[in-house]
Amino acid sequence: DADYYASARARGAEDADGDSDGGVVIVEVVAGDAGAGDEGKSAAAVRGGGGAVQKNKAHRDGHVLNHATLWVVQLIFAVMHVFSNRALAHLTPTVFCAFRLAIGMPFLAVNARRERRDAPAMTRGMLVWVFPMACAIGCAYLMVFVCNKRSGASLVAFVQPVMPVSTAVFSAVLGLEPFTRLKAYGVFTVFVGTVVALRAYEIFENHGTSAVDVLLLLTQTNSYAAYVVMLSRATKDHPYPLTFLFLATFLAEIAIFAIAIPSLIKLDITAVPASAWGAVIFAGVGSSAVAHSLNSWAIARVKSVLPTVYSGLQVIFTIILAAIFLNETVGWDQGLGIFVTMIGVSFVARAKYDESHDARASSHAVNAVNAADDDDDDETATSHAPSHRDPALRAITP
Repeated sequence: DADYYASARARGAEDADGDSDGGVVIVEVVAGDAGAGDEGKSAAAVRGGGGAVQKNKAHRDGHVLNHATLWVVQLIFAVMHVFSNRALAHLTPTVFCAFRLAIGMPFLAVNARRERRDAPAMTRGMLVWVFPMACAIGCAYLMVFVCNKRSGASLVAFVQPVMPVSTAVFSAVLGLEPFTRLKAYGVFTVFVGTVVALRAYEIFENHGTSAVDVLLLLTQTNSYAAYVVMLSRATKDHPYPLTFLFLATFLAEIAIFAIAIPSLIKLDITAVPASAWGAVIFAGVGSSAVAHSLNSWAIARVKSVLPTVYSGLQVIFTIILAAIFLNETVGWDQGLGIFVTMIGVSFVARAKYDESHDARASSHAVNAVNAADDDDDDETATSHAPSHRDPALRAITP
């Protein structure tokens, strides 16, 4: 019985959802169900419950901070989309991207160096991944500014939620994860929502969205999705994601800088306003360094599917900022398309959660409660242990 209550109390205190009721509930269950001869056990449970309550409060506060961080990350990305749009009137996308990566490279180098401080020397098995990763992430880096200049900040933001869905599809094709029925529903829903949000059906009209614009927008998201899939596969054998990011970005910067040389030769630096250079610096420091660092910090402390769901915030922030600073408008049909897209993204996120460590841990916790309850029933017909069917106990299982 003591082990049973201790296990349940621990699950209540460490509830992954940050539910601050876990410690309180288990105290009430133990105290209410303990028999007259179990005063010592009941008192110990109550004493332990106070610590659980305090621990849950700290966990809840930290949980709020984690989610607030993800909000800030999506806001930073939205600000980059909007402010870079104005800067692209004075700088070509290749020049903007080359400067942005040059500013962000030192931060990426520091992170990579810290990651490999005590690691062995790089092997050929690691280096073989770097070139294809550089091609994928370099295309994504450059296309986000090409698309921004051609289509506007809002449309660039519209396609960002598609990225995790493309990642799931590519991973399934390579056999890295299963492609379940729920994922298939999600992919189809995202396809419909994206077509409506981008007004892709206008490619058949003379003055509508061009097929080239739609292709470039989808190339940007799918390029980064391809990088993520390759990174996922490579880190199974070589667990150094920040090192791969630095090396891939370094090679991508060399290629993008080479492409930008003709534009750099023609560039009149004095004709570029300070606001444009400010946008470049913000993209280099705010997006490449701050946003990605905060994102990594938060992802390590929340369920892995949450950043996928939070990508919808980037769309909302961009729409608001683009309307204020760029006078861009969003039609009701595009708003509907975004909503449908996020429904599809949630389907894929749910399917990925069901495959995740969190879901397996939750299932194991429930099984442990069931097993403990069965053991208590076997010991005595008049067991005082709470049933796993009790709503109060069910509330403390993740």
